[in-house]
Amino acid sequence: MKRVQQFKSLQQQRGLTMISWVLVLAILAFCGMFAFRVVPMYAENVYVVNALKSLSEPGTKVSEMSDSEIKKKLQNFYTVNNVRSEGPQNIVIDRKSKALLVKIDYESRANLFYNIDIVTRFENHLDGDQPNLCCKPLAESRAPSKY
Repeated sequence: MKRVQQFKSLQQQRGLTMISWVLVLAILAFCGMFAFRVVPMYAENVYVVNALKSLSEPGTKVSEMSDSEIKKKLQNFYTVNNVRSEGPQNIVIDRKSKALLVKIDYESRANLFYNIDIVTRFENHLDGDQPNLCCKPLAESRAPSKY
């Protein structure tokens, strides 16, 4: 008899308690808020990568372009694709003897809540001699980070 009562009580106790539901909803809300802040930063970096790749389109040589032409082409790409943050505007063009290196290294910040920020750091490099390796930091160009 006791076993039957125990089986019935287990059948009646299904699902989560109210506290468990609140905890699940709080975790989902935090993950949603985090994604809402981080995804736009990565989406903007995709546009920065595409801007660098557009410099090495077939028929154009990046190494033959002047610094102002490179910056103007990147700025035009940013304008068309609505890249508004200040980080991608930090374009560094390094011409070592024959090689050309275009660097767009920046960090992006977003306030998560109160005084907690999310910081993402992006390093995008384009080597004029090897445009197919676009947008990954070159091993030899890595200097100690200032961040």
